[in-house]
Amino acid sequence: MFNFLLGNDPLSGIVAFFLVLIPLILIHELGHFLAAKWAGITVLEFGIGFPPRIARLFTWRGTDFTLNWLPLGGFVRPLGDDLVRPLDEESVEKDRSEVLQRNVQQTKTVNEATPFQRIVFMAAGAFANFALAFVLFAWVALIGLPQPKGGSVEVVHVAPGSVLAEAGLQAGDVVLSLNGRNFEDTADFLNQLHSLQGAPGTLTIQRADQTEPLTLTFTPDFGSSAAGTSNYAQIAGLVPGAPADQAGIKPGDIVMAFNGAPIQGLDNFRELTQANAGSEVTITIQRGSEIFDVSLTPRTNPPEGQGAMGIVIWPAFADAQTGLTYREGFVQEEYVPQPVGRAVEFGLERIGFVISTTVSIPSQLISGALTPDEARPVSIVGVSQIGAVALQQSIEEGRPGVILNFIAMISVALGFFNLLPLPALDGGRILFVLIEIVRGRPIAPEREGLVHLVGLALLLSLSVVFILNDVLNPITNLISR
Repeated sequence: MFNFLLGNDPLSGIVAFFLVLIPLILIHELGHFLAAKWAGITVLEFGIGFPPRIARLFTWRGTDFTLNWLPLGGFVRPLGDDLVRPLDEESVEKDRSEVLQRNVQQTKTVNEATPFQRIVFMAAGAFANFALAFVLFAWVALIGLPQPKGGSVEVVHVAPGSVLAEAGLQAGDVVLSLNGRNFEDTADFLNQLHSLQGAPGTLTIQRADQTEPLTLTFTPDFGSSAAGTSNYAQIAGLVPGAPADQAGIKPGDIVMAFNGAPIQGLDNFRELTQANAGSEVTITIQRGSEIFDVSLTPRTNPPEGQGAMGIVIWPAFADAQTGLTYREGFVQEEYVPQPVGRAVEFGLERIGFVISTTVSIPSQLISGALTPDEARPVSIVGVSQIGAVALQQSIEEGRPGVILNFIAMISVALGFFNLLPLPALDGGRILFVLIEIVRGRPIAPEREGLVHLVGLALLLSLSVVFILNDVLNPITNLISR
């Protein structure tokens, strides 16, 4: 029932903060409020923002609806509680007299409700977040879910003087379609290209410095020989100071041969490297139209994660018949609106996915499937940073589903976090009710209150640490790696 937030200074995060977090917290508190009304629990105040108070907006059925200065979400103040703990009898009677002055004939504190009613009241905020997430996920599905419509081909090199080079195809271009038709992968693209047999062809490409796709027209003249495809390795990245870097190899270079023999793809290149660790080797490199040899010595005991040569590689292919060197591009997608039944199913699936993924984080950390950086706790600052990226992407791509999906995921996370059996959280309050059921009598309010106050202090202390971490080491830096 208690949601404490601090503002976010960067302008990009402030917009996301107000768009994402504040509405989610208000929805959370609205869930508590409606459950309290269902259980007959008297609610003194429903606050928008945190005190000091700006104004009382109106009073409805004994509840003051107020507007407060600190725009940090909201709160519900039920009779008998001060947001995080039960009150002593003297404080309860003071609040009860305040309610009676509002012409409320019957009052009911939280502790006067049945254990079941209290559990429903305390869990209602989280379930309001789950309900909102379900609606948003279903809305995303109704707008459209991504469906693959084909592959793409990233051009690494085009042989000078070839038909495709004369048509204007350049290294770095991404081929999206051939004669208006999509293709499944690079193999399908080459089959379609070879099958033109002299008929005019049109390539639709995406060029890095162009916002809109370009169209290139050519007439095939690839000859009749079936020269086949060669499997190479392209340098995607280098470790500074490693053997490959010292040898002058650069990102984008194509590894064609090892000690004079053509390589047969990534696995063959890795095997040759390991077999010759500690010995000087010669590697044949293609850089643009230039082909040359470099010599280096793969390390026998490289630093962890760097490899013998200190390179990152991915597969590249060369088709001698067309003069095209290429690699597999990204999967092209289209967004297809889903029927209502599928949208409902998608909403439930996504909620389950977010919860199961969250629960699995500790085991993934232990197994090494996740690094500490990837699984680090994120504060409201980090959420705002990611939200700003999602909002920008949503606007740039004209797809509201991006920000809606993000809001829904945070709503699930907020609800799940509040249900954890930790002091000061809804889950911690529920735990005390369950203990009461087992014992047959409640724990003294003073003792329960002390536990919640200590828990709140710890949670706020951790929040400060997480906020500082997100300010000094923005989570978006990790996402962009």
